[in-house]
Amino acid sequence: MMNAMLVMAGLSIAAGWFVFSVAYSDKGQRVMLCLSLAVLAMIYFLFYASGQLFWAKYVPNSAAIVYTNFASIFAALAAGWALRLPQTPAWRRVILSALLGMVSGAAILWPLLSIAIRPAPEGGDQWKNGVAMQTSWATCSPAAAATLLRAEGINVSESDLIPLCLTDSSGTPTLGLYRGIKLVADQHSRSVTVLNETLDEMWDRNDWPVLMAVKLPYGVDDRRYADQWGWIPGMGHSVVALGLTSDGQRMLVGDPSVGLEEWSRDDLRVLWHGDAIRMD
Repeated sequence: MMNAMLVMAGLSIAAGWFVFSVAYSDKGQRVMLCLSLAVLAMIYFLFYASGQLFWAKYVPNSAAIVYTNFASIFAALAAGWALRLPQTPAWRRVILSALLGMVSGAAILWPLLSIAIRPAPEGGDQWKNGVAMQTSWATCSPAAAATLLRAEGINVSESDLIPLCLTDSSGTPTLGLYRGIKLVADQHSRSVTVLNETLDEMWDRNDWPVLMAVKLPYGVDDRRYADQWGWIPGMGHSVVALGLTSDGQRMLVGDPSVGLEEWSRDDLRVLWHGDAIRMD
């Protein structure tokens, strides 16, 4: 991951230097427009695109969480344009550019900074019917990863996966979960695939296990999910689909918060929104 951080740092510095040296205008309005668009792009990316699992389809590398964090490049572009603001005292331009440069650096280093700011729980090695049980509310993803890997014949524990998945006390980034599984899979000469299948396609393919990122969306009319089963609207969770029941009507799901369950296809239509990982 350090190599990836060095690469992104180099690209960010190059982007900032390019706009400062070449891609600027003598007209202040154009420079301010470019600066504003770069900052808006950075904010939009951080809120809506950063850390999403689909990036691993295009960057199938354990360091995808670093390589695909383009917020650092947008911040660097803004820093370069900030130095070119006309009719602005040099000290103001330098301070603004330095602040944006710090934002760029923080974006690159965030996977490590987040753990330093919010230390991860130690985790454990608790199992129930072949399902790794999470030892805190923040460790569902490394526990689910351990279940997936154990089902594939690789013996690891929740505590083993916590540092690999970049888990901190607030949870696990989705691409951090991918990182943990990818690192262990690479050690055993296995490959990892980010699924591009609908629920019906996955059900009919019947190729398990599959780790699934699930979430109860806001506005679901069926109150059983929240009132009876403890789902919190908007909070992500990780489970492992282990196979279908003998009649093919329900799915065996390893949920690290409760153990082995049976989910219907309708349950998955509510809770699963397309993000899943399979090992080959």
